[in-house]
Amino acid sequence: MIVKHIRDNLSNRDGTLRLLGIWDDTLNPGTLVDPHSHPNIEEVYYILEGKGEVLVGQETQLVSPGHIIYIPPNTIHTIRPRENKPLRWITIAIAIDSQSEPSKIKSKPRTQEPYIV
Repeated sequence: MIVKHIRDNLSNRDGTLRLLGIWDDTLNPGTLVDPHSHPNIEEVYYILEGKGEVLVGQETQLVSPGHIIYIPPNTIHTIRPRENKPLRWITIAIAIDSQSEPSKIKSKPRTQEPYIV
């Protein structure tokens, strides 16, 4: 049995076949995750705290605690806070095949609006 704190990331290094990782992520106001995609990885975000805006493909949605977002492979996506409070969510990354590798989530100061609701 493997029991870890979420900050230590349960991942394929622990023997999972397709689970690449589970992360507890937080973005502060004025930052966003760089728009990106994953060729062989699908992700799920579960919003814990704050309000945010998520872009998946061509669709933008406002999100708040309790919302779950599915991100298919090969789909551009990004997330950002929508109020003057941090946005916190759980990311679950799942490989389509056993050769897929996770990529790091990067945030940057927002200098322009990447999308609009």
